[in-house]
Amino acid sequence: MSSMATGAVSILTMIVAEKFSLVWLKYVAGIIWFLAILFFILFAIFFTLRLIKFPQEVKKDLTHPIVANFFAGIFISAAVIVSVIWNVLAKLHFCLFPEIWSRIFYVIALVLGLTIPVLVPFMLTISENVDPKHAIWIWFLPPVGIFVLVFAGNFMALHGIWSDFILYLNIFLLWVAFMLYLLVNSMVYSRLKFFPLPAPEVAPSFVIWLAPIGVSVIAINTYYMALVKNNIFHWNLDFIHSLVQILSAMLYGYWFWWFILTVLIISYYLFKKSLPYSLGWWAFVFPVAAFGIGLKFLAIDLSCSWICPVALVIWIIAMILWLVVLYKTLVWIITKKAFVRPKVVK
Repeated sequence: MSSMATGAVSILTMIVAEKFSLVWLKYVAGIIWFLAILFFILFAIFFTLRLIKFPQEVKKDLTHPIVANFFAGIFISAAVIVSVIWNVLAKLHFCLFPEIWSRIFYVIALVLGLTIPVLVPFMLTISENVDPKHAIWIWFLPPVGIFVLVFAGNFMALHGIWSDFILYLNIFLLWVAFMLYLLVNSMVYSRLKFFPLPAPEVAPSFVIWLAPIGVSVIAINTYYMALVKNNIFHWNLDFIHSLVQILSAMLYGYWFWWFILTVLIISYYLFKKSLPYSLGWWAFVFPVAAFGIGLKFLAIDLSCSWICPVALVIWIIAMILWLVVLYKTLVWIITKKAFVRPKVVK
């Protein structure tokens, strides 16, 4: 989750740098991307070692009603890296052979992205330990991951890489992502209505609720852009464009409703209960950055210049959250608190 959040902040930083012609900020975006890829490689090594040394523990995690959903973070971060390659590194000429590297990370994201969203629901279905109270906002990670996989592929198609295959695949993945999101949303909303609030340690996961809206807007807009370049279906692109514009505006209207509810719930935790720091705080960063990235496409769709200052404010918030969480994570790693699993997910 640290890698995918850092990658999203890198893309949003580049969008702000280009919009306001801040050359120095473009290089900041490149540095942030370097951290994203560093996190991905480092934690991939750690996870591989854990898989080799403690395979039974990994298998146990796959059947855990909360922890199992974190596996989606692996392919989400790989897909985010693909997007950063084309939206940050290629523009800075920081990356040698971007086609090759994007193919490698896309294949990783695709294989895991087609496996984990099927394997996790299956493992939870056959598990006898799943309770409705376990349906918390971390469950949104698999549908979020499919949306991210879609727009990562769209960015590759825009550069002529596996264009036909990706356009065919993504039309199906978009439907799967939307349906999976609606199913999870109904379960999580029911849990919110009929059960007490979950423990404060998982309170940051409420913010993940907002991520599917931002990434879905990016996914449908980039899919339209890829169709413009290669209309393999011979569809009426004017109609598709109008449909994308309407859906983007409607989704962001829905996002604002969820945003208000999320702020109220987080405020309730903050003032009435507690909001202790944990690695789950990374859940604050990615949804905010994804929202800011999606605003770029909404501004284009609605031809609204006033959205740009809003995106700047969102970037500032995302950067502050990212810096705070990154600092506190480093402190936790140094003090070894990061390696103790919270009781709520044991």
